[in-house]
Amino acid sequence: MIDKDILDGLSELDEADLKRIKLLVDNKLKIESDIKVSYRTKSIKCGKESCNSCPHGPYWYAEWTEDGKRKTKYLGKNLTDA
Repeated sequence: MIDKDILDGLSELDEADLKRIKLLVDNKLKIESDIKVSYRTKSIKCGKESCNSCPHGPYWYAEWTEDGKRKTKYLGKNLTDA
């Protein structure tokens, strides 16, 4: 059974935070199926001609290979928030 404090904490999270937690849980569960998720930062160019501060970031991404294809998922500006 899941601890009530954990459930209460999850109910207070927004959608972005819940997605980050889902990715981390999915990674933990997929260890048995040999799918390894790595985490890395990327700096991203916004493409706006008027931007004087490109690239932006760094932003955290999860990366893995699934069915022979490289997949990535944006996690947010701070991985520690996940």
